[in-house]
Amino acid sequence: MKSGYVAVYGRANAGKSTLINACLGFKLLPVSSKPQTTRDNVRAIYNDPDTQIVFTDSPGVFRPHGKLGSILLRDAESVKEGVDVIAYVVDAKEVPDFSLCEKLRSEKTPIILCFNKVDLVHADIGEDRLRRYVENLPKLLGIVRMSAKDGYGVDEFLSLVKSVLPEGERIFPEDMVSDRPMAYIVSEMIREKCMRLLKAEVPHSIYVDIRAIEEKDEEMEVFADIIVEKVSEKGIVVGKNGRMISKIRQYSEKTIGEYFGVKTHVDLLVKAIPDWRNSDRYLRKFGYEE
Repeated sequence: MKSGYVAVYGRANAGKSTLINACLGFKLLPVSSKPQTTRDNVRAIYNDPDTQIVFTDSPGVFRPHGKLGSILLRDAESVKEGVDVIAYVVDAKEVPDFSLCEKLRSEKTPIILCFNKVDLVHADIGEDRLRRYVENLPKLLGIVRMSAKDGYGVDEFLSLVKSVLPEGERIFPEDMVSDRPMAYIVSEMIREKCMRLLKAEVPHSIYVDIRAIEEKDEEMEVFADIIVEKVSEKGIVVGKNGRMISKIRQYSEKTIGEYFGVKTHVDLLVKAIPDWRNSDRYLRKFGYEE
């Protein structure tokens, strides 16, 4: 059989997590229309009878703000190290930006250009943009025109990846879908609901801290703190008469329950920790190491 590592690399909001979820056939990674939804390098594991592919999702490449932003940018760039394939995901509807091509030109690892969201751009414009990307990345393993959200191009992408993976045993047990623990997956599911439901800059200041997860008789109870940076943001997350926090809780219970196959209750508190994204103490506490 074949097994190996694939780095999924690209700008924020290009559709990297959506591509991985489409390959897996179910939703593991958080997705929203807001950039920087992904904050960590997360391994997601694809299995079929003949192949194991370990995808590494990463924060999108963006202009960093503050200490957390610098850490995320470092992680986004480090994803390319020690892998068998780099999947470079480009948003077809965005005006081309070739700065990442410059970072990739010196790579010896095979690169697949995933030209994503082709359904959202006129064909002529899209093809012209794709041609320019190819001119800037002459040494490509392959090009896949895709709409990861709809599953278009995903099988072609997987076939390309499989064509160059080395022969080897499974890296992880066949029943594993991620190298992250349950608490991490649950926290990301809750944070995704915040990203989807809240407006403006509030979602980017949020961290979900899992206090406890209790499992008993096919039921799960999750106790979590939603951390924000300002007291005013706390009020926005709670919402008028508690409506927003109630909505976040209900949507989280549904997603977590469906994923783990158990009845789920989520207990949420909102706390303000001023400027935590620039605090060495809290960055370490929340797992973001400099």
